[in-house]
Amino acid sequence: MGTDVGQGFWQFSLAHYGKPGLSPAVIGLQDRLGADVNLLLYGCWAAAEGRALGDADIAKAEASIQLWREQVVEPLRAVRNRLKQGVAPVPTEAGMALRKRVLDAEIAGEELAQNALAALLPQATAAGNPAAAARSHIDRYLARLAKPLGGEDQAAVETLIKACFG
Repeated sequence: MGTDVGQGFWQFSLAHYGKPGLSPAVIGLQDRLGADVNLLLYGCWAAAEGRALGDADIAKAEASIQLWREQVVEPLRAVRNRLKQGVAPVPTEAGMALRKRVLDAEIAGEELAQNALAALLPQATAAGNPAAAARSHIDRYLARLAKPLGGEDQAAVETLIKACFG
């Protein structure tokens, strides 16, 4: 798969991320369950592309970006979050300017992760409704996290599906 496919995933994510409720929903799943937002969106994008993700596909996707997430994206996120609180003796304004630059680097890291995921998109086609396929993909991924889903988590999945598929 080439860059166009990766850019298709990135454009899909950008087009949907700003929809009402999506960002807090996926960030909530990230915070509560340790879910990777890119993998949640990957499940939706694959379904929108008419592709089926089986358990092996999801495991491969998760493994392919694990080190990148742990060694690049999460450390950038931690620095960005720390800067939000302010760090003495740097003036708040200067810290916020750096925080914006760290956010830009974090977003660039997320885009690279999505390009890597897009390259793994299987050829197998998904049968039926894309929203139902996305739900299956997300349910399979969340089951891998081996944490019980509460009502807030179920609502977040609903919000994600609705934001991506109406």
